[in-house]
Formats: sequence, C-alpha cells, structure tokens
Amino acid sequence: MWIRVIPIVFFSLTALSLITFQSLEIVHAFFDIISNNSNIK
Repeated sequence: MWIRVIPIVFFSLTALSLITFQSLEIVHAFFDIISNNSNIK
C-alpha cells in the first residue's frame, strides 16, 4: 500500500509546487508589464 502512496504524494507535491511557481512568475510578469506601461506614460 505505501509503495503506491509514496510516489503519488511525491508527484502531487511536485506538480503543486510547479503550478505555484508558475503562477507566481505570471503575477510578477503581469506587474512588470503594468509598471513598464506606467513608466512609459
């Protein structure tokens, strides 16, 4: 039973961490675009 659970938990945590990192990067890029537009004006 544990042999099945451990890889599932590991891959789930990896996927969640990657999704979280990607969403943070998207938010940073979005704020960079906003700040660049406000600087140009």
